[in-house]
Amino acid sequence: MSTPRTRPEGFVARASTTLLQRLDDVVDRVAAEIERAEPVYGSSHAVTPEELRRTNRANLEAILSHLAGDPEAGTAAPRSTGHRRAENGVPLPSVLRAYRIGSGVVWDELLTMAGDDPKASRELLDIASRVWKLVDDYSQALTDGYQETVAEQLRRDARAHDAALDALLSGQVDGARLWECARTLGLPAQGSFVVVAATTGAAATEALPGVGEALSVLGVASSWRVRADSHIGIVTLTTRFTEPRLHALLAERSVGRAGISAAFGALTEAVTGLRQAELACAATQSGSKQVLRYDEALIPVLLAGSPDVASALARAVLGPILALPQHDRDVLLDTVRTWFAHDGEVSAIAAALFCHRNTVRFRLNRVAELTGRRLTEPRAATEMYLALETHRIQGDGSER
Repeated sequence: MSTPRTRPEGFVARASTTLLQRLDDVVDRVAAEIERAEPVYGSSHAVTPEELRRTNRANLEAILSHLAGDPEAGTAAPRSTGHRRAENGVPLPSVLRAYRIGSGVVWDELLTMAGDDPKASRELLDIASRVWKLVDDYSQALTDGYQETVAEQLRRDARAHDAALDALLSGQVDGARLWECARTLGLPAQGSFVVVAATTGAAATEALPGVGEALSVLGVASSWRVRADSHIGIVTLTTRFTEPRLHALLAERSVGRAGISAAFGALTEAVTGLRQAELACAATQSGSKQVLRYDEALIPVLLAGSPDVASALARAVLGPILALPQHDRDVLLDTVRTWFAHDGEVSAIAAALFCHRNTVRFRLNRVAELTGRRLTEPRAATEMYLALETHRIQGDGSER
């Protein structure tokens, strides 16, 4: 942004040159005013007295040089101050207030030097708006520098966070590295944890929007990141925030499928937790928003862990049924699922399906004729159940 040019002649130029000659006194006054008005510069030690005076000198010299008639003074000093204060962790409002204090001191000095001289006073009034426009430009440069550094810090922190989480989930940590990763992620190294893996099927998409913030509000430590094909995280469990509560929260927020690992006691076990969570996610029904816990659905997880074998089993067992027209296929599959749900009780099955018991028997006989498997035989029933679970998980994938 360009800054206004002041005239090299006149009272303001002469007074600014005089102030430059006694810059140390002005710097000391500004530092005292800032330390009195802004505690972050006084008692917090975020900025040392020496650092405050050093940056004050650079900024005051830039402003006074410009007012003295040097159009090349530029905005490098305030931009540099913005960078440094962001690195110091000083809040931006405090930095801007300190900058305004310094500018106010310069203006007070000019007013004092003008005294009762009407010509000098008129010149100050004439140039006041241009002086404060200059201060605004310098403040904007300071803000730009501050925001540039904050943005870089966020990028750096995000890279460190993702690297630490990836290290834990790949099992590449031990000893001191474990504690370092836990500190970076805001997690305890020991406790009770689960890994969550979720997916929407779309690339690099949050399947659990806002989940980290929601857990933080509840006082639950967690760490999350989005990968190309999944949204993954480590969640700390407590006596008050248990697996069922986590399951309920995920179910509310999920826009895709999600799996939760079995609980484990040390972050070094996160690599196993990730594998379990991914299997549990894969075991959910295709296209659903289901959340599945690994240790409560081991058969679907087992099938999800061997998708090729499971698909072959589904085709071998259900192939003749899947080849039927959709209505006939769905009726038979629903009947068999209901048979398992009601432990083979024909009356209960008929009631659930709103049909006669003879209709149930007819359908079951039809299944036996098509598949060569009678559900009253344990081995045939086992194969049928596994094939049905595969069809549920993979959807139409088991038909191909």
